[in-house]
Amino acid sequence: MHCKLCGLPTPNPPVQQDGYDFCCFGCSAVYSHFGEAVFNAYRSDRAQKSDPQPKGKEAFLRIEGMHCASCELMLKKLGERVRGVMDVTACYATSTAKVIYDADLIQESELPGALSHAGYQVGLRSEAAAEREDNRSLLRLLTGVSLAAMVMMLYLAFFYPSNLGLVPPEDLESMSWLAFYAAPRVMFILTTVLIFYVGFPILRGAWIGIRAAALNMDNLLAIAILAAYGYSIYQMLIGSHDLYFDVAAVIVTVVTAGRYFEQNAKLNATAELSRIISAWNPHIKVLEGEQVVERSLATLRPGDRFLVSQGEFIPVNGTIHSGVGALDESLMTGEPHPVTRNIGEPVLGGTRLVEGELTVMVGESVESQMEALSRILWRVQSTSGGLLGLADKFARVFVPLVLFLATAITTGLWLQGADTGTALLAGLATLIVSCPCTFGLAVPLTTAVAVSTALRHGIIIGRPSVYEKIAAIKSVALDKTGTLSTGKMEVSAVYGPAEAAWYAAAVERFSQHPVAAAISRLDDRYGASDPTIHPGKGAEAMVEGKRVAVGSRALFMLLGWSIPDQLQAQLRSVSAAGVVSYVGWEGQAVGAIVTNDQPRPQWRPFVARLRRHYEVVMLTGAEHTDGYESGVDTCHAGIPAESKAAIVGQLRDKGGVIMIGDGSNDGPALAAADLGIAFGVPTSLAAEAADLIIPGDRLDRVSIALDLLYSVRRRVRQNIGWALLYNAIAIPLALSGLLNPLFAALAMASSSFLVVWNSSRSLERAGWALATDAAEQDRLHKIEDWSRLGDKLPLETVNHRV
Repeated sequence: MHCKLCGLPTPNPPVQQDGYDFCCFGCSAVYSHFGEAVFNAYRSDRAQKSDPQPKGKEAFLRIEGMHCASCELMLKKLGERVRGVMDVTACYATSTAKVIYDADLIQESELPGALSHAGYQVGLRSEAAAEREDNRSLLRLLTGVSLAAMVMMLYLAFFYPSNLGLVPPEDLESMSWLAFYAAPRVMFILTTVLIFYVGFPILRGAWIGIRAAALNMDNLLAIAILAAYGYSIYQMLIGSHDLYFDVAAVIVTVVTAGRYFEQNAKLNATAELSRIISAWNPHIKVLEGEQVVERSLATLRPGDRFLVSQGEFIPVNGTIHSGVGALDESLMTGEPHPVTRNIGEPVLGGTRLVEGELTVMVGESVESQMEALSRILWRVQSTSGGLLGLADKFARVFVPLVLFLATAITTGLWLQGADTGTALLAGLATLIVSCPCTFGLAVPLTTAVAVSTALRHGIIIGRPSVYEKIAAIKSVALDKTGTLSTGKMEVSAVYGPAEAAWYAAAVERFSQHPVAAAISRLDDRYGASDPTIHPGKGAEAMVEGKRVAVGSRALFMLLGWSIPDQLQAQLRSVSAAGVVSYVGWEGQAVGAIVTNDQPRPQWRPFVARLRRHYEVVMLTGAEHTDGYESGVDTCHAGIPAESKAAIVGQLRDKGGVIMIGDGSNDGPALAAADLGIAFGVPTSLAAEAADLIIPGDRLDRVSIALDLLYSVRRRVRQNIGWALLYNAIAIPLALSGLLNPLFAALAMASSSFLVVWNSSRSLERAGWALATDAAEQDRLHKIEDWSRLGDKLPLETVNHRV
């Protein structure tokens, strides 16, 4: 029989309640708390959270030539026309894209060539980012400012004084050839260079929008620029002085300057992210005899030796064969300071060599945590998900609406008898003053800053939708072992004959559980065979011709083995509580091993802070809670991993849920939560299950991560609010004819500058530095009253097999 709640096998007899069979009292207690609705909570939740993305291989690309947030839509539409490409998701803030493709129709190496068109230059993530785009942008900016200044000087000398009534036109008669013939033609030449060289990215973007059948900001700008330019040429040829070369020149220059500063803001915002991604090189320098051969990660085998130079990441786990180096392990372990490693010492894949030169030998298996981390970072930086959806939709409706309004006001004024120049100015001002780019910048630039800020604090943002998920959080579910406690188990007592410890050590070498690891270190004189692992309960194997079982009371119930009353009485007299693992053979327990797990020093203030904002629920596989229940609102003990997911599903009925676990067996619960946080030493960085990954042992980083997410959400709402307010005021002014196109261009640029400035501001708060300071950690150690916790520890047998 199988448990009604979690599906695990039930003991004989099973734990029964209301006619249902359960594998343990923990699952029975969960049913008592939530009722029958909990049975389908996890399954229905998984169905709701199914990934809507097309199925195919995933590739990450660098994009050169993105100059506006509308390029995201352009790349998507153009990419989907390529045979074999199923989906393209680009991000303007980081100039990257994620591509889902059919490997049977197109290879990853063919993607750059297939997608490099319409002015976009595409490269694989392993290729170095091009720098020539920066130099070209600076040259365009300097040229634009110089030419625009000359155009404006001619207007100030000959046109503005008479247009404003400061100088009578007859006073210019003596220089009429210079003022009304030569000057307009010089302005025509200067403006032509401005438009077709400096403004080329704008015209290219407009052409891309037409080709992709998706209007964008560049279409609005190009229409305004070319209309002012064409109308001025016509007026110049017929001898009229009603010229608007200055409007075209200022629009081009202001937009070019704005985009140059946007580009610098993007580079600053993504500096930390770019440093990590650029430094990670999946091609490895392998020693083959006396030669060094560059190979890919996929070809690496156990026992291979490879070279690591200063500044490079160690690609896979291994042992130092030669050399001494200082390693930055912060991304893998959370340790903020470099550590020195010598010959024979193990090194982790994903750590960076900050000093020295190493030769590393690959371990027994080729494990690349950095490859998983790299994919996480690329996925986050190449996806404009979450809150950006609303802004994107608004911007895409906004452009055709502005075109309609500009055409309508120009036509309406002209039909009402206004002269062509007045009608044209109103239409141009409407086109110029509208600013859909503010919507496109509102989210991606802020989130790029957030990703880099998080990395500086040892926090890895795993999904771009986390900023949206944080809005409706009502409760926090916490794993105990490895989260509130350290998860570092040590044997504190052994009961029964010496063989109990010897046999138990042999059996537990097959298990990866922290309790099993502690027991396996007791002795190494015997080997075991034919193992059977019972997740969450224990293990059994053949040792010296006996079938030996090691595990919790639930395991012995499952096997139908007895636990002598004498042994149970002896354990009840234990002065210090801990994890009790029974050891037995021939159908009964003959001994027991007690292991202990230490609580994290800062768990009480951390949980107390959470309780000020959320309902805090502790989930643990331990049959008893060791006093931790005094710090939380609700506690569910003795439950397997599958039941944790069901509880999270039920909590979601009340509102959003955060799940914090160590990732070792909390994957289902992390995936079921609205926001999953893998903390401590998350297995394979919990890449597929968690939204946030926080390596290390400092709980204050969880608080920093939550503060960061709320700060990002507030910043994004500020940006979108400003974009809405600006357009709501500026567009009616332009439609009424009260806004000159020159002032419209300056207003539009100012709006973008404000969003860029607000997005680029630091998201860090003064309290964060205090929370990560070593002195503060010492203070947290001192304020804990461990004697109070010790008084509450139960003396009965407990089981922490999570």
